[in-house]
Amino acid sequence: MEPRTIQCKKYPIAYTLLIKKVKNINMRINENGEIVVSANAFVPLERIDEFVSAKIEWIRKHQQARLSQSQRVLLSEHQLMLFGKQYKIKYVQGNYEHVTYEDGIVHVILKKNSDKEKVIRRFLDRLCHDIFHDIADITRNMLADYELKEPVIKVRMMKSRWGSCIPLKHQITLNKRLIHYPIEFIEYVILHEFVHFIQPNHSKAFYAIIENYMPDYKRRIQLAC
Repeated sequence: MEPRTIQCKKYPIAYTLLIKKVKNINMRINENGEIVVSANAFVPLERIDEFVSAKIEWIRKHQQARLSQSQRVLLSEHQLMLFGKQYKIKYVQGNYEHVTYEDGIVHVILKKNSDKEKVIRRFLDRLCHDIFHDIADITRNMLADYELKEPVIKVRMMKSRWGSCIPLKHQITLNKRLIHYPIEFIEYVILHEFVHFIQPNHSKAFYAIIENYMPDYKRRIQLAC
């Protein structure tokens, strides 16, 4: 398994390469919208990159379909996935709007005529902000030897990536959908983006740094599959 990134005309495309005993180059979009390519060990990497690049429109179409499907599973009227666990949603009418979670239940207090989905979305936005910033602070302290300054952390819905990094702006953008996945996976994604401040590529040196601070990072990647 090898994470790779190619630069297309408009934006970079990240995919995971699996070396298998297959005759042709094969590509699929998994349930999380991630690109997985299979090829045998004798196919040059340049040819695999060209294959992926030629399928950009197909990739965009299927990623959007996967995203729409996964959003229905991750958040419905009566259930919500948080940190890789399924929670039941219980609604109570009150004089204010408030959301809490514990013991497998998300408690939602609604005012009369409140929009349920908007209330929960606002809760998720706040939770993303708090959790992601906390993990970012821990990650920066973990990488103290590199003396990285505190980055700007942005959170938004992303179609094809879990996160992105702009070293020149010292900015990290994280996918809102991460909040539905295990904390260990969120920690990996944030470390991944921080390491781009040190190595702005996906070289062996890049993954050597990740492995040094997170030896089980490959296991963590699988938590999103």
